[in-house]
Amino acid sequence: MIEIDVQITGLRELDDALAQFSDKVAKKALDNALSYAATPVVKEAKAKAALANEPHEMVYGRAGNKVTVQPGLLKSAIRKRRLKKRELSELGVDAGVAVYIGKGTKQKLYPKYWHFVEFGTSKIAPVPYLRPAFDTKANEAIERFKTKLRQNIENAGGIIIDSGGDS
Repeated sequence: MIEIDVQITGLRELDDALAQFSDKVAKKALDNALSYAATPVVKEAKAKAALANEPHEMVYGRAGNKVTVQPGLLKSAIRKRRLKKRELSELGVDAGVAVYIGKGTKQKLYPKYWHFVEFGTSKIAPVPYLRPAFDTKANEAIERFKTKLRQNIENAGGIIIDSGGDS
């Protein structure tokens, strides 16, 4: 699993405002803002993901059966989700969202080959789509997070005191 640690400045007043609420309300506000912020990264990854020219076969399941995979499985399998409690505690954070590869939406198959597309193999050149999506949409995601978190705090009746600082 690729882990990326991002430090954002300019959120002290939002963090202070979250302290006004119960843990449950604060977590809901954070989760909602994180999910909203991850949307452009997911959309960009889907746009950049390679699309097969034609149906192909993939070995699938414990029995090793071959299934025919239709073009677009990889694109439809790119999603976002809230991190589970265990994952949050392992990372030492209170809230988190992951962009991940799951089962496709139309074809209910998991594209086991996703990492070969992203990183390549000795015989196939890489066609990165996850990392470039993050690289091109990270700043937009951060701005969306700040905007949505501010909106969530205000909607919950919180008061945001602008410190005028950037930390």
